[in-house]
Amino acid sequence: MSESNLITQIIEAAREQGLSQGELATRVGIRQETLSRAKKNPNISLKTFEELARVAGLRVQLIADNPVAEQVTMGTLFPSAGSE
Repeated sequence: MSESNLITQIIEAAREQGLSQGELATRVGIRQETLSRAKKNPNISLKTFEELARVAGLRVQLIADNPVAEQVTMGTLFPSAGSE
């Protein structure tokens, strides 16, 4: 997943919380233009990225690059018989 997709997901999550893109930017302490530019060129600090996520009701989390662990997390390691 690209960085710009992550920014877009954060903005969409904020909208679901009733926040416009401008309100999200204001709450984080950046200009709306900065957030708009970040969708195309996501050159923002990790601290700003984490704060955007937090205000939108999300959190940034690292997970191990392990296919089995990912399947466990997604609930697809042992699919139920009804989903075949």
